[in-house]
Amino acid sequence: MAKYRPSKSFLLAMGSMLPIGVALVFGLLPELEAISKPPVPGVIVFPATRPMDRPATERRASTASSRGGWSLDWLDERLEDLMAWDRNPWKREKPKGFGEHYFNLLSSEDPADQAKAAELRRQAKLLYQQVLKRYPELAVTLRKVPDERNGFLKLLQLLERFEPNPARPSPDNISEIPFPESLKKYLSGTSPFNAAEARAWLAEEKALLDEVRAIGLLPEQSIAGIDVDRYGFFSARLAKGLSEALLLEARLAAEEGNVAGALEAVRAAKGLGDHIGNVESPSLLGVTVQTLLNLQAQSQTLSQIIPALPPGQFDPAAWEAVVRPQVVPPSEYSRIMKGEWNVGVQQFILPIVCDAEDPKYPADPEALIDCYSGLFAEIVAAYDKPTAADWASVSSPPLPDMSDLSRGSRQTAEIMMVGEQAWSRGLIRSQHITGMTDAAFAIMKGQPVPNDPIHGLPYVWDPVTRQLSAPAYRAFAEADLKPITVPAK
Repeated sequence: MAKYRPSKSFLLAMGSMLPIGVALVFGLLPELEAISKPPVPGVIVFPATRPMDRPATERRASTASSRGGWSLDWLDERLEDLMAWDRNPWKREKPKGFGEHYFNLLSSEDPADQAKAAELRRQAKLLYQQVLKRYPELAVTLRKVPDERNGFLKLLQLLERFEPNPARPSPDNISEIPFPESLKKYLSGTSPFNAAEARAWLAEEKALLDEVRAIGLLPEQSIAGIDVDRYGFFSARLAKGLSEALLLEARLAAEEGNVAGALEAVRAAKGLGDHIGNVESPSLLGVTVQTLLNLQAQSQTLSQIIPALPPGQFDPAAWEAVVRPQVVPPSEYSRIMKGEWNVGVQQFILPIVCDAEDPKYPADPEALIDCYSGLFAEIVAAYDKPTAADWASVSSPPLPDMSDLSRGSRQTAEIMMVGEQAWSRGLIRSQHITGMTDAAFAIMKGQPVPNDPIHGLPYVWDPVTRQLSAPAYRAFAEADLKPITVPAK
């Protein structure tokens, strides 16, 4: 068989890279020798001082370390590009990034791989305690809640019956509540309420509704004793469907004059969201689901459930107590971000830095942990403000300078930090909506229209159309807030 000969274009490319490689190696060799050897993979030894506690002038690494790390990253990337090039006769796939090895173990059905993943999670739990000592401001205190009263545990067990692994949903699992088509259209706002079909469906699903309602009415929630891998991912669609089922029950009960039943169903729907977001260490995903369920309960109560009540059976104070439209201060964001750090560091960061077999293991795992943890510590401190009015002046600290991180650590940190500032804007928007809902209840109780609790500006109230609109101010325009039609009952 004739030997395969590389093309001229490939040889030309190799030849053109040779001088660059020689220049880089010999130009940087004195500096590279000054850089300390990489640590043993999986062994974490922190420097005595956290980067965030050092003066700004001392936070950056030495010039030699920075330039050397950048150059090695550049050479590593170019080599991978070259080996993955279509015209390379020895072409091979570009290697996966840092952390991919651990997630492959998790998804593997091989018992040996599952055992390795379990061992990495065990090591990660030990390292987690070490990191907490380094960042005590990010620690949370777990509550002692008996299993039979733990609404979060009961809800999690219910969701797991429908979808055992929301991180990797299977087509064999039910991933949403099977509403009839007409009820789906009603819930999406494209069709009127069909009382007969709602009554029939609720009767058919009575066992599920009874269980969901009982869970939503439980007053406590805790993650104590629950492995983070069980709740790090959450089926938002499934949780939303369970809440919508309760709101359907409330809508039908209101139409039939069962005020107590309607109030209880809304309280349970609100409780589902509280179970997810009010645990000691919520994730951003979990709080996003809570916010969605809370706003859904507020909207349905004002637009569908209260208007369906028979005349003379509306008590505004009772419904306000159920919906609880309370604007939270920025300190709530501190609590949420502390929870997100606890989830993210346990579920992602620490298991991969314990994985000594990862072929892309970086030379600076301690820097990755410090970079990720330091940002969250600064966010928690920045948002630790006690009043709703503080939202007008609080802001997220800038993302840390990651130029000194290795390529693998930098890519991991960037993935883990994406979206934080956008999420804070989303939380502020939800507070604006909640403030308007609170003002709507004040109107229904015959009280003066209050100002918005963040900027102190007056809402726009039209008593003829009964529409309540946001103040004419840039912050509200950017949030794209829809007017609320306040029920006349």
